[in-house]
Amino acid sequence: LKDGAPVEVAEAIFESVLPRNASDIVPKTPAGILVAVADRLDSLVGLVAAGCAPTATADPYGLRRIANGMLQTLIQNGVSVSLARAIEAAATRQPVEVTEEQRTQAHDFVVRRLEQLLADDGSPREVVRSVLAERSDDPHLAVATVADLACAYKTPEFAAVMASYSRPTKLVSGKDYDSGWTVDEGLFRQDEERDLWAAYKAVEAEMGAAGPSPGVGAFVEASGALEAPLESFFNSVFVMDEDESVRSNRLAMMRDIAALPKGLLDLGSLPNF
Repeated sequence: LKDGAPVEVAEAIFESVLPRNASDIVPKTPAGILVAVADRLDSLVGLVAAGCAPTATADPYGLRRIANGMLQTLIQNGVSVSLARAIEAAATRQPVEVTEEQRTQAHDFVVRRLEQLLADDGSPREVVRSVLAERSDDPHLAVATVADLACAYKTPEFAAVMASYSRPTKLVSGKDYDSGWTVDEGLFRQDEERDLWAAYKAVEAEMGAAGPSPGVGAFVEASGALEAPLESFFNSVFVMDEDESVRSNRLAMMRDIAALPKGLLDLGSLPNF
């Protein structure tokens, strides 16, 4: 201010060093948030590229504190950022080469700090891991999803959803199938197949209508439509049919149903799945 800088610039400069510790205030102005996050990201990526990543016993450059400060700023301000894209942008500005392995190392390091912050805040470990398996790239979205799942995952409604997805998931797990298979409705032989496929399409559409990042509540509500058709399907249809085309078609349908939670959470990380 003494040098004649605008108040907004002075405020951003002050906020760039926030938070100074875990209990400190975080930046609140758009400019301050941007500078604080960018500065920490630059330090983090640059130091990892220079071979200065922390070890289990030593963190001489304070990268854990740097990562925690960046995460606090994003989370408390409700700012959604793709860590992968942000690290990619920071890597292009470094005076040394940042290899793909080092970019992944920086990303994984921040995600581990996020996992620890959530655990320290009291979130169940299994819930945190379930969400981070799918949404670790956006810390703010991950934290919001963890909060939703922590409230939902022990309810009867969520237990029913887990039961619905469990059998299709286990059925395709370890099976030898072509990821390029698509479901051909012309190969359906029984009404239960048609009913289940119609339910799947309805759930897929409802999840899509919920936006690019649907919440746990929307997922649970939409997935309820699968319960009865899945029960009827498994009571009446033999997936591993002798006819290879029919068998492949049924496995493809199971694969698609099992993939519905992708991008939201990993049900396999939760107990009793």
